[in-house]
Amino acid sequence: MKTSNQQICFFLTVITLAFSSIKAQNKISLVRYDDNFTLLKNDTLKKGFEKLKYIPLGENKFISFGGELREQFQIYNNTNFGDVPPTYQDRSPNQLWQRLMVHSNIELGNHFRFFIQLNSTLRLLNDNPIVPEIDENQLGLHQAFAELKLTNWNFRLGYQEMYYGNHRLITVREGPNTRQAFDGLVVKHKFKNGTIDFFAVSKIISKQNVFDDSSMHDGLYGIYGTNYFTNHKIGLDYYLVDFQSKARKYNYQSGFEDRQTMGLRLFSNLKTINFEFEGGYQTGKFNDLRIDAYSVLVDVNATVFPSKKGIVGFAATLSSGDKNKGDNKLNTYNLLYAKPAYGLAVPIGASNIISLYPYIKINPTQKLNMLAQVFFMARNSNQDGTYSPGMIQNRPKPNAFFSSDKKTLGQFYVLETNYQQTKNLSFSFDASYFDGGSYPKATGNGKDVTYVSFKSTFKF
Repeated sequence: MKTSNQQICFFLTVITLAFSSIKAQNKISLVRYDDNFTLLKNDTLKKGFEKLKYIPLGENKFISFGGELREQFQIYNNTNFGDVPPTYQDRSPNQLWQRLMVHSNIELGNHFRFFIQLNSTLRLLNDNPIVPEIDENQLGLHQAFAELKLTNWNFRLGYQEMYYGNHRLITVREGPNTRQAFDGLVVKHKFKNGTIDFFAVSKIISKQNVFDDSSMHDGLYGIYGTNYFTNHKIGLDYYLVDFQSKARKYNYQSGFEDRQTMGLRLFSNLKTINFEFEGGYQTGKFNDLRIDAYSVLVDVNATVFPSKKGIVGFAATLSSGDKNKGDNKLNTYNLLYAKPAYGLAVPIGASNIISLYPYIKINPTQKLNMLAQVFFMARNSNQDGTYSPGMIQNRPKPNAFFSSDKKTLGQFYVLETNYQQTKNLSFSFDASYFDGGSYPKATGNGKDVTYVSFKSTFKF
């Protein structure tokens, strides 16, 4: 079976490269329901994949098709600092991720549309246990929603991807092999200088096999708004979200969680100096514990090489961890459905964390962009452990919970590159090294981690 999958993977990769010379198209978005190919609506001379856009179905009715093929080869050395479960055969695996997604957008006049997207993700070459939420969903209905579009109002019901702000609250989770989607209702309103969304959704639980995903286990209800000032040079996001779940554990204790998150994000789009400040506060209940948690981010950067879009910046993240197991409070900050703050190399999320990181961004050529950054990381509280981006506690082990008061996680060196050959085809190379600190060493093997990734993506 594995050999067959590898042959399919190779065949699809060849197709990707074969189509790389096709004429670049209009706008392909992070969330494909936002693609903009309206310039092709009345075009009678479409070429290549352009012929899949705006196929007439009748008067002012159209259907469009699109898709994505992504191949990513990864090399790990000392996964999770060398601390892996007994079910793992290899703590330094190589693996190949494959993502294939196809979608259809059906427009019925100016006010109605249906969007459907299928997803197939596979993990090859790695014999360790599969994590379906991250690695593999052989075939699933990823998005399927109906939308009513009125003047300044949109009503969207069904399976759909969502993201807001800088992806620190809700994201599509682009990095892992399987993306993230939600099931429910989203109401979007546009006004002169901003937008506001109202939503009542449940995260879709991605499973490994064919059409076996599920939803309606967790509840997420709230609003997210954005206002712009001074000709869109300054922006302010504001949000209030209620999260209800029985799925997450804190200090390895399970229970019912009803958590409210409120926050502000102030950001700029200026010529030389830019900034981003975001703060979130969480309250509510977890079993009989009162939730009292916070997260703060500060990011300031300056453009120093305008011709190469060279940016030098410094950022800091501070989020709370539990302070005292006997005070009837829970201080662990819940990341909800945020992006992996530190990428794919280590299973560390931005909860119970102090992180300081200088960074450099530059475009040596028009098609190539590069990011280099160094994270100096530590636990905020020594009465709480570390959590993965999906809020799964992974350090220390349950039987050694308060065995160490060490805080230093280590230094994390990251290089990310992306070469955009066309608007359809891109190649990426990422490399990172985590110099493990006193806390990983005190709670396990604490070995240094290296990670290398090669990725090609074709979208149409």
